[in-house]
Amino acid sequence: MSKPSAIPENNKSAKSSRFYKERQGECSICSEPNSNLVNISKNCTHLANSCIPCLTQSITTDIESKGSYTFRCAMPACNVKFEPEEYYHLLDKRLTDITDNLLLHRTLEADEEFRWCKSSKGCGAGQLVSNHKDLLGYYTCHACHQMLCFRHSIEWHTGYSCDEFDKERAQNDDLASDVTVLAYSKKCPNEACGTPIMKLEGCDVMTCCRFGSHACIESKGDCDHGGRNYCGQRFCWSCL
Repeated sequence: MSKPSAIPENNKSAKSSRFYKERQGECSICSEPNSNLVNISKNCTHLANSCIPCLTQSITTDIESKGSYTFRCAMPACNVKFEPEEYYHLLDKRLTDITDNLLLHRTLEADEEFRWCKSSKGCGAGQLVSNHKDLLGYYTCHACHQMLCFRHSIEWHTGYSCDEFDKERAQNDDLASDVTVLAYSKKCPNEACGTPIMKLEGCDVMTCCRFGSHACIESKGDCDHGGRNYCGQRFCWSCL
């Protein structure tokens, strides 16, 4: 296997002293002899077995192709989770910005008071609704001013309280389906498209395709994306 490129130019200041259990040997990834092998985390107790360029390339690939924002040691018996400060110095600013954004989204979404705007306008802004217990069920998006339902994370169901809406949804399969799509879909970021897309499984790197991201990728470029409603735009689900 060919050896990956070295640390990004603007990160060449990342000195070996920032790593652990350094030793010389053959890299387990690129098989390059006499490599400087390191552990990224101080919590990894095993011998270092990967070189810095390979570790950098592995993390970079996970960010760019999978939308990953947390990383663990690849040694099966270890599986230590890396802290951001242990690997950020390996990445360029573009990648750290992406990772920061993904981490921020996950942190916000863990707060029960946080909601993303699900307006049909495609707003996508987020906000903390700290007074949600005092509301009548709805709040207003600070960015687009759309009325939204706090409980259902959709546009406000005018004419129905949340309990009434739940009852109506239980009796109306079409309405239940529409609510699910609104709550769990995101619009394609291509402004000329805007097709709602649901993510059922797999990584966060998505393709606007009727047949799903993985089937589209496996078609090796021959996919027509399912007609005019799907444009083939690739995007990161977590970044929207």
